[in-house]
Amino acid sequence: MAITIRNKETEELIRRIGRRTGEGPSAVIRRLAERELVQPPASVSDAEVRRRLAFMADLRKRYPPPDDGASWADLEEEMDSIFGDDLK
Repeated sequence: MAITIRNKETEELIRRIGRRTGEGPSAVIRRLAERELVQPPASVSDAEVRRRLAFMADLRKRYPPPDDGASWADLEEEMDSIFGDDLK
């Protein structure tokens, strides 16, 4: 399957790397993808986690979901229609 990159800046970066290493675009992408696959996933700092959680809490305060008036019985009925007797 061919992959088409529709971003001129990214295409140019791949070409520049290829010129420097003597590789074609496919070889550059494969090498970088293989390197990414074996690297441990990037981690997020505790401070960044706290910042993101605070941001989401602020969004929840500013834009609460509308109250649709559903009762607990309505919710149970809806869950039963989705999951059947699996929850009981």
